[in-house]
Amino acid sequence: MKYRFITILHSMKLDSLKNKGTTIFSGARISNGRQILDETLSPIKSNLGIHSVDEFEGSVYFYIDGDFEDINTGDEMDQIGNQYTFFFLRQAQFFVNELWEIKDNSVYVRDGFLYAYTNRLENGGITYKASLSEIFINSTCERKETIFCDTEILDASRKFVPSSFHDFEEESFGGKLPDSKHLYKANGSTRIGRAHYFTIGARRNHILPLKIAAYCNALECLFTIGTSEINHKIAERVALMLGTSKDSKKEYFNLIKEAYNCRSKLVHGQHLKGDEKDLIKVSQALDDILRKLFVAEHEVFSLSDKDMEAFFLELLFD
Repeated sequence: MKYRFITILHSMKLDSLKNKGTTIFSGARISNGRQILDETLSPIKSNLGIHSVDEFEGSVYFYIDGDFEDINTGDEMDQIGNQYTFFFLRQAQFFVNELWEIKDNSVYVRDGFLYAYTNRLENGGITYKASLSEIFINSTCERKETIFCDTEILDASRKFVPSSFHDFEEESFGGKLPDSKHLYKANGSTRIGRAHYFTIGARRNHILPLKIAAYCNALECLFTIGTSEINHKIAERVALMLGTSKDSKKEYFNLIKEAYNCRSKLVHGQHLKGDEKDLIKVSQALDDILRKLFVAEHEVFSLSDKDMEAFFLELLFD
């Protein structure tokens, strides 16, 4: 059976009109044109409902075309339809994560629809739906649309590596249910992997102080060994890695100290002083710091604890 999967990329705009769209990987594209929408929604709008159909109006959307080569009947399709819908929706979400590495944004996916058919879309088929709950918001906790140009989409797609359906174990139901295996050493947990996990947690947090706390957790994944002098070590190491002058190193150092002051009060049950607007620049800066560190892909984050300590000691006295 053939299939088409489609989902809206909420809070995203393209700088020009696309028809069939821009290729993300084989079979997958991003578009804002009417052609694909009209031919997709027309045969399934009675199943989607008027509210879901209307939501696609004026949207940027992600779609995938392909074949289930070993599926020939509706009963066979029902065995895997829901799982594949969640799998494809996760692929769209993973691409959204790549867009964050381009720039801060509020883009997210929520509902995804899989339409399986035999010959032609317009001849009818079977529809499946999946939904995710992670609604991302930018570092300032503002819900606003972000415009992406062709070059930015291309840069994100170059870094994106599609998953295999078999990467998702049966208990995750095709990616519907998250797991915590990436946090355990026995399952190959890495500094970068854990840092990405907490960064995603920050991006989906709509409460600014909690967002800052999650960003701090991500930095701890990257930089800390042991449990002593954590905030000082992170402030020092971020300054050493990203600072390009004495003044910029001081700025990074003081920023991390300010962020940890907020985090410390929050996690220890104390009230925060001042106004929330004072934390906006801290959140923006933390978001930018993590983006720079991820994009650089520095080998220090794959070193052993001993070698990492030696690296930063050398950098400190360079």
